[in-house]
Amino acid sequence: MLARFALVAALGLTGACDAPSLLTPPPVETDASTLDAGNDVGFPDTGIGGDELRISRVSPSHGTFRGGNSAIVRGAGFTEDDLEVRVGGRLVQPADTERINRNRIAIVLPAGEPGPADVEVTQGDETVVRENGYTYDSFYVEPERGSIAGGTLLNVYGSGTTFEEGDEVLVGGVPCADVEIISETHLRCVTPAGAAGSADVEVRSGGDGEDITVEDAFEYYESSDPRNGGLGGGPIAGSITVTVVDAILGLPVPEAYVLLGNDVEAPIREGQTSLLGQVTFTGEDIVGPATIHVAKDCFEKTTFVSFDARDVTIFLVPWLDPACGDGGAGGLPGGPGVLGSFVSGELIFLGPNELAPNPWDILPPGRDGWERAAYVYTTQRCTSDGCRNPSGNSGGGRERVVESEPGDRGYPFRIFTRPAAFALYAVAGLENTRTREFRPFVMGVARNIVVGPGEEVPNIEVIMDIPLDHFLDVRLEGLPEGTRLGPDQARIDANVDLGGEGFIVRRDGEGDRIDRLLSRDTASSFRFFAQPALHGALSNGRMFIEASWATGNFGSDPSTNVVLSGIREVDAEVSVRGFVGIPDPFAPGFGEPIPDDRVLRFEASGGVPADFHIITLVGEDGNPAWRIFVPGDEFEAPIPDLSSIEGILDITPGVVTWSIVSARVPGFDFDTMTYRDLRRSTWVAWASDIFTAIR
Repeated sequence: MLARFALVAALGLTGACDAPSLLTPPPVETDASTLDAGNDVGFPDTGIGGDELRISRVSPSHGTFRGGNSAIVRGAGFTEDDLEVRVGGRLVQPADTERINRNRIAIVLPAGEPGPADVEVTQGDETVVRENGYTYDSFYVEPERGSIAGGTLLNVYGSGTTFEEGDEVLVGGVPCADVEIISETHLRCVTPAGAAGSADVEVRSGGDGEDITVEDAFEYYESSDPRNGGLGGGPIAGSITVTVVDAILGLPVPEAYVLLGNDVEAPIREGQTSLLGQVTFTGEDIVGPATIHVAKDCFEKTTFVSFDARDVTIFLVPWLDPACGDGGAGGLPGGPGVLGSFVSGELIFLGPNELAPNPWDILPPGRDGWERAAYVYTTQRCTSDGCRNPSGNSGGGRERVVESEPGDRGYPFRIFTRPAAFALYAVAGLENTRTREFRPFVMGVARNIVVGPGEEVPNIEVIMDIPLDHFLDVRLEGLPEGTRLGPDQARIDANVDLGGEGFIVRRDGEGDRIDRLLSRDTASSFRFFAQPALHGALSNGRMFIEASWATGNFGSDPSTNVVLSGIREVDAEVSVRGFVGIPDPFAPGFGEPIPDDRVLRFEASGGVPADFHIITLVGEDGNPAWRIFVPGDEFEAPIPDLSSIEGILDITPGVVTWSIVSARVPGFDFDTMTYRDLRRSTWVAWASDIFTAIR
């Protein structure tokens, strides 16, 4: 019945009398041998259900140039599981290709150049092509959805775009507010209010550039975010609907216990979720602000504190515990592998030789114990070390280039890469042959490279023409007071943001960051030497600063952190401010028993206020016990004893490890928060610490 209703809605039907003729196909004569598993029906006019291999369409028909989004290839004759799909000539990863039935193939798109692309399916010796069957959009937006009330901070990332001052952004035909041009490939604005459903995003040029529209790029929702969960639907007015979803499987969680209020003995309301994972509480006494607790055996408990939203979608995290049916013998079944890629070419140094290699005269000459060397890398998706690219030396690649090994016109390289859209860059300097200390002097950048799985992109020329003769000074201001354990050391990273192509995170031959500074002295500014001018190949790049006031050489907690983007100038001083106060608990104190009233209490000394706090607890058994979301202006987190509820266990007795993260997100409203707000990439500042207690 649900499927029938969905199909009627998709067809835009308004009257029930229209449904039968559209939903029930006319009888056709088919050979039973042409049907797979007896589930498909032949449609002679379209070929669907027949034997002939064909592609009818791709749904959706467009998506980001970065790839990574899902689509369905629809057609006929898909009968073999080991078929191959290519988009724009680039192979879809075998691990990302799944034949659903003879009419559908699920794929995850590879990266591609903006514009139309052919779609190919190869099965055995036969290949069919759908010309211009898919379109790579020239920009994408983050986040992809937001409340109908508007106010979502929207980032627009382009490839080959020329965003400039005076450009206008429209969402669903309505202008965005506060448009800010970060670079030619990155802008941001604040969404207007809109109607529920998909909306086109258009960037209208304020100059001589081209107007660009991406259809259905943004989605307005009127309740809690259907994909990212959290809070929504407007203020509480006599009812609250709670939906509980398995955070790993994405399936409804039935029979989860839900408590409205903090007292199990005298709850405002309590109940269990249905087979659809939902429970609704109604009554005149259902008013905001409210606190909701959700628990089920073998799941982490979750609490939202003091919110005013009538729709709550909670992603409950399951325990990966053998006692809960996970983590047992056997593991995951094997499957098709993931293919990497290669990029090869030459580093070109300028000089008198037009058709032959030039010496590296832009660098100082090598001396005893030092030699000229260069390293070739690709941009990263983010600046975190968790986003590091695979080693360029894998699979026979070579990321290190030396002057003594010339090629035809320059100095050859060949590096192993992830399949993606990125920029390639090389840093050349003097390297100590004994210690591997590296001092950079010049770099080069090649932009807008797209490589597919298993593919090699050859003949890339990287012109080494960017002298590293500039500096950037960074000063930390308004550092909050620490706790008895720290912080005691600043750590600053300076990277180049290339918008949709990712970040240049420069590294030496040992893989260590070139542009990272550590110091226990925060009174003076931090100077980054060997910086490039943001001209030429880097003309639309911007500096991206990450500043941490942390503990120890490894940047441990307690810590407070700020990111600052869109810096256009070098040879200047940048002030970093807006550090969040470090959370400091007093009930319980460090290593003390949890209070009898089971309310965790903490404070923050100095710094700017947070938008929200995330508190997590891990019991003596090592399983995640509780996750609590608290508004930024509140400093109490209740953890009621739910052990009187059948099937619900309390936190395992013994030592409890708990942590607090306090974060700021632009345009944040706690009553419409989503799980997307938990991604560190959306934060502009955060502070955190970790503690122990006794239960």
